Amino acid sequence: MKDSILKSVLKPVLELLEKQARDIDGDNKYRLSFCPFTINILFGIIYGIGSISKLVTFIETSPRANDLDLVDASKSMYSEAFSRYSAHYFKRIFISILKTLQFIPIPEIQTLGQFYLVDGSIFPAIKTMTWAKYTKNLNAIKLHMCFHLNLMLPVAFIITDANYSEKKALSQLIEEGITFIADRGYFKFKLFIDIITKGAHFIIRGKTKMKFTIIGSFISEVPCQMSSLLSNVKDILVIFDNDTSKQKYRIVSFSVLGEAYNLLTDRFDLGTHQVIILYAYRWQVELLFRFLKRTLNGMHLLTHNTNGIEVQFTIYMIAYLLLVYMKQQCNINHKETMDTGTLNGNVEERGSKSTRVNGYDLVTMLGKRLQKYWKIGVHWLIKLRNLLFEEPNQQNLRLIC
Repeated sequence: MKDSILKSVLKPVLELLEKQARDIDGDNKYRLSFCPFTINILFGIIYGIGSISKLVTFIETSPRANDLDLVDASKSMYSEAFSRYSAHYFKRIFISILKTLQFIPIPEIQTLGQFYLVDGSIFPAIKTMTWAKYTKNLNAIKLHMCFHLNLMLPVAFIITDANYSEKKALSQLIEEGITFIADRGYFKFKLFIDIITKGAHFIIRGKTKMKFTIIGSFISEVPCQMSSLLSNVKDILVIFDNDTSKQKYRIVSFSVLGEAYNLLTDRFDLGTHQVIILYAYRWQVELLFRFLKRTLNGMHLLTHNTNGIEVQFTIYMIAYLLLVYMKQQCNINHKETMDTGTLNGNVEERGSKSTRVNGYDLVTMLGKRLQKYWKIGVHWLIKLRNLLFEEPNQQNLRLIC
């Protein structure tokens, strides 16, 4: 592949692909072997080509595709490749990227621990995909996601039929030392005990009507600007009446815009406003689902067998990691500066000077920096797509910073 912006995007994965290909017996006998298959699919995802048919036509007819050495292959070759190559190959590459690339962490969140946002999202499937039965007249699959809040990246996921329990999926994804943040669909005492037993923690929204006995309370400190948005803030220690384990839990409750929230957690070390802010960032996983579905055309399934579906979504995750890394490296290489700080209220500025910020200002500050270093916006992606075939010189790289 000649030097291009596309090659710069794919650079972190090219050696991993070649290494995996060498471990696949007889792979070189296929025209659409492991490396060109994966590169073609990654190109289609990044460039915004929504189907295999369109990808086949583009590579077959576009001189620009020839410049990138994309392999011309038929639709049936892609179908065979989705079945031929185990999803485990791609998951190993996905994990290797996470381990080897230096993604920028969010220092404000790092001070409080490691946090995974958890949720599931449904993707429609065709009628012949009987393994993905959802309702009487509809088939669908569910993508269960762990999104690393500290890095703003997907780090673990499971593909199931749409009826598969989200609570069971989370049980399979629990890691020691991680605090899992989830909505009330994950509320279950057995799951809480499972999380605690495995050395993990949680912040999960509780139900509106819960019976419990208050056995203590915490000082509910909320910064002034936040308190103007919240009402009825309480921070209590409880034992649930119908919980046979009689485990002690903390409930941070409040109302915002007329809606009541009860956040259940076993993190007794966090401040009241920190629990609230961390849960508020749960929306980031929803934004990733929206990005996969709308921006990367993830609603269109490229294949219909179980292995192929896992391959497709794993390549989507690889593409997302590569895009985030590209954006961060562009900003770093062009000497863009970052603010740093902590959710406990201290913001470190240049030199020895430090100032005090409250939770409300911190959310605003993080929002601005997320746009620069972690968010793959539509407009940024359009610029990247327009430059994919160009040489990676300083001017072109600066355009996509």
